[in-house]
Amino acid sequence: MSVEMTLGYIPLMVLAVLAIVACLRLASASIDVHSAAAAAARQASLADTSTEARHAGADAASAALAGRGITCQPSTVTIDPGAFTPGGQVSATVTCGIRLEDLSGLGLPGAVTVSATSHQPLDLYGTRP
Repeated sequence: MSVEMTLGYIPLMVLAVLAIVACLRLASASIDVHSAAAAAARQASLADTSTEARHAGADAASAALAGRGITCQPSTVTIDPGAFTPGGQVSATVTCGIRLEDLSGLGLPGAVTVSATSHQPLDLYGTRP
């Protein structure tokens, strides 16, 4: 009886471990994407012009995702400076593809896309052109 139980439980335990790894990978990627979007919006809001805001936001998101290559490939960053006037707001959207095809046996899709948007107000009394 112990042989049958061992042969039956080992594949189930392997599948359970793979499912846990998939859940952890998705949770980690979601946290990373939200963090990168917040950093991008914050840096963009500190810029002096809308062009600088786009570059600063994209650089901040790339820096936030730099050490997260295993979970976020490919990634896109979109910075929307809006009218870029005092009292306005800047939006940053970060989208990442999370690879799951290496977790074979679970029937998961090859990749899942995670996206996050963050908004940051511009200084109401700032001196912008």
